[in-house]
Amino acid sequence: MSYETMHQFRDPAAHPLFAELSVVEVLRTVETDDGLPVPAGSHGTVVAIYGGGKAYEVEFARPVIGNCTLSADTLRAA
Repeated sequence: MSYETMHQFRDPAAHPLFAELSVVEVLRTVETDDGLPVPAGSHGTVVAIYGGGKAYEVEFARPVIGNCTLSADTLRAA
């Protein structure tokens, strides 16, 4: 996702479900932006919020290193 695309979805007035730097858990297996699988139950850190909380950029350090852009219904608080 390009820098311009990412920032057009930012809405500073919105109240997202998760704040930036929140630790979240994925509810199903997802893929990083590089195509690596991240198993369900993995914990990551929210690094960006899009569409007022409709989607989140999540950074993972284990079991794989990478970022994913995920919809809110794919996540829960860890």
